[in-house]
Order: sequence, then C-alpha cells, then structure tokens
Amino acid sequence: MGARDKRYVANYWKFVERFAVTRLSGVPTTLSALARMPPQGEGLSSLRCNFVTGSTALPISVRLDFERISGVRILNSYGLTENTASVAIELRDGASKPQSSGVPVPYTQVRAASFVTADADWRECAPGQIGMLQVKGPGVSLGYVGQLPSARTADGWLITGDLGRIDSDGVLFVTGRAKDIIIRGGHNIDPGGIEDALLRSPEVLYAAAVGKPDSYAGELPVAYVQLVPGSSITDAELIALASQNISERPATPKEIYIVDRIAMTDAGKPSKVALRHDAAKRAFRTALTQALDGFLAADAWDLDVQGHPVHGTIVTISIAGTPGVDTIAVEARIAELMSRYSYAYEIDWPR
Repeated sequence: MGARDKRYVANYWKFVERFAVTRLSGVPTTLSALARMPPQGEGLSSLRCNFVTGSTALPISVRLDFERISGVRILNSYGLTENTASVAIELRDGASKPQSSGVPVPYTQVRAASFVTADADWRECAPGQIGMLQVKGPGVSLGYVGQLPSARTADGWLITGDLGRIDSDGVLFVTGRAKDIIIRGGHNIDPGGIEDALLRSPEVLYAAAVGKPDSYAGELPVAYVQLVPGSSITDAELIALASQNISERPATPKEIYIVDRIAMTDAGKPSKVALRHDAAKRAFRTALTQALDGFLAADAWDLDVQGHPVHGTIVTISIAGTPGVDTIAVEARIAELMSRYSYAYEIDWPR
C-alpha cells in the first residue's frame, strides 16, 4: 500500500523522529497529504535540508506549505525509467524557477526537438520553444525487448514522449505528454486498459480515456464514450462495467462522459489533446464555481482551456463587466484555487 495507506501518512512524522530519518522522499500527492497534517511536536532535527521529488508536477502551494512545516526544501526533478531515473534536478543552491525541473544531471544531455521530415529528422528547438524531450547519456538503457527503432533518433537520442522547453539558462520545463499515460499520484495508468474494458460493452462504439486535473492526485482517469445509435446504457452502468474488468483499482475511471461524438484526429483516432482540454475545462469549471460562489454570479464568468506555445496548456478565465465586483477578492480566490494545480492561467477582465 505504501503512501496510499492512511495510517502511514498519519504516523509519518513519528517515523521521522523515531528512526532519525535524514532524507525524505515522496511524490507530490504524498506531500500534499502531509502538508495538511503538520508535525505535532515531533523532532525533525535529523532531516537534511533538501530532498527531491518527481513523477508529476508539484503545485506551488503544496511546495510552500510543506517547506514551511518541515523546514526542508523540495527540489523538483524530471526522470524516467529508461534513463535509470533522474534526468534533471533543480539546483541545490540559489533561487529556483517556478514549475521548472532544474538542469540535467552530470553526463546527461537533454534537448527539445521538433520533427522535421517523414525521414525522422529532428531539429533542436530554440530556447523557450516547446518540443519533444530527448535524452542522451550513459544512464540511458539499451531498450526494451521488442522495442521499435522509432523509440530513438538516428543519432542515438531517446525519444521520451514528453513535451517541454529549455530556457536560455539551460533550465528544463516539462509542459505535457505526447504519450497518453495518465499519472495518478505517481501511479502510471495505461488508458488502453480502460478503453478495452469499456469497449467490451456492445453498446459502446468508441471509448477514450484521459486524465483530468486533480488538486490532490495530480490526475484522475476519466473516459469519453460514444454509444452505438439507439443505446441507452448509463454512465453509472459503464463505470460498474469498467470496475469489473480493470484489475488495477486506481485505473477505474472516476467519471464517464457520454457524448454525441468523440473528437477524432485526421487519422481517425480519438483526439486525446482535445479530450484532455475538455476534461480540464470540466474540472476547473466545477472547482471555480465553488470558489467564486458569493463573489461572482454564475453567468458573470466563463473559462476555456487551450494549448499554449510556452506553457503547453493554459486556462483562460473570462469575466464579464459586472459593476460592483471586488476585483482584488476575485483574483485572490482564483489565485488560491489555481495554486493547487500545475496549470498556467490568465484572467481576462473586461476593458
């Protein structure tokens, strides 16, 4: 069970004191839970002043709260199994850049590259430009059994499937994933398993699973379903079907959206980018409706989620011209909510 066991989290600080733990370790979801359960007098003097986290983006508010209650600085990192874990880590000394994953570890090279031709030529991106992250160095494994040659470039770079940018200082920012893996609290979920479970129903024509943003788990699996014409199966029945046919409990979709038509790519496959944007829009609309209750009328604001050349994805919150609105209070409410997520956002006030 590990950190999914509530008793483990409830006694975490006691373990630190009893065993004189020197180095902490935890994914962002564990840190989020611990930030809400500060030490109750336990001695933490054994802790060293830094530790590294990874697996998914760390919300700024969680980072600040955890550092405040523990006195230990969190260093973000980026890694993958194929590179024997760490690729880049924030610098131990000096100021950090919000939402960055630091700089490459020694002897490891990282680049963002764009696809140039059908012959698999790649061109390195300019500083700040988003591209496919590629890794090269002695940590890169030889490969998987049966792995396709397309997993590497002609000159030996590992194609990670992650999107990101490297700024003019050489600092890495991971902005999204070209691959479709859903990361729930550090648990990698293959959407194919969810989709296969749903497609077992003769009433399901198409199914596509994506991750929706969650302030605690990072992402939660949800699924979009297009039914066979004339079908009457409900979302609750589909969730029950999925839970019976998915062996990993964390992979069971939290919600299923039955839609008239699933967005498709030109190749005739579900457009995961469009569906992720839609899932994020649904999630943020629900969260902001609660956060802005009493501050703005429900029809006085709207939001959209779109791709962005720098941030990868951005949430735009548009507010109508409503007289008497306390703009400072509204912006504070929005900032407090959005600090729990790793998404960039902007507020569009009327001019």
